[in-house]
Amino acid sequence: MEKIKTKDKILLAALDLFSERGYDEASIDLIAEAVGIKGPSIYAHYKGKEDILNSLIVRMEQRYDENFGNIFNLDKIPETLHEFKEDCFRRIEFVMRDTQIKKVRRFCMKEQFRDEKIAALTSKHQLTGNQEMYALMLEKMMEKKLIQRFDPRLLALELISPITLMLGITDREPHRTNEMLTLMDAYLTHFINIYGIEKE
Repeated sequence: MEKIKTKDKILLAALDLFSERGYDEASIDLIAEAVGIKGPSIYAHYKGKEDILNSLIVRMEQRYDENFGNIFNLDKIPETLHEFKEDCFRRIEFVMRDTQIKKVRRFCMKEQFRDEKIAALTSKHQLTGNQEMYALMLEKMMEKKLIQRFDPRLLALELISPITLMLGITDREPHRTNEMLTLMDAYLTHFINIYGIEKE
């Protein structure tokens, strides 16, 4: 098993502390203590706490883009409505199950009113980035005559908004995760039944 580098340990420890305590309460000394090093040793790897945060955001954005996707990384456009539903669920389950992404989301919810950069990141993942990605996907599916022709941005908004709300519930009330997954499954079926075009 590959040994985790100190620089990466610092990021993971900072993520834990940022998500639990918030940015202001997670001091350099606390981060260092969680890693098992002295506070000043942090500066051999990062310029300070803001540098740690910026590096953490870059790392987590890469993780998100690789696993969830974005407008430049859609993976394969679904060929059937069944594939579309499976693809939606794959992305949903990633953001629901990935512990690091869940911690980032918790941190962002706490810090969005403190920092404009975090506010923009939160908006991107709650709405704008996902809307752009799904608008492009739905547009491609309209071209394949899998989805009825509508404004793809509005259709994407209709698709993602209830799921984002249900995801928030799983974050606040983890005991309702299975309930929300069942509701998401029903909602995706409903969306497909309304807007999908069945192949004969």
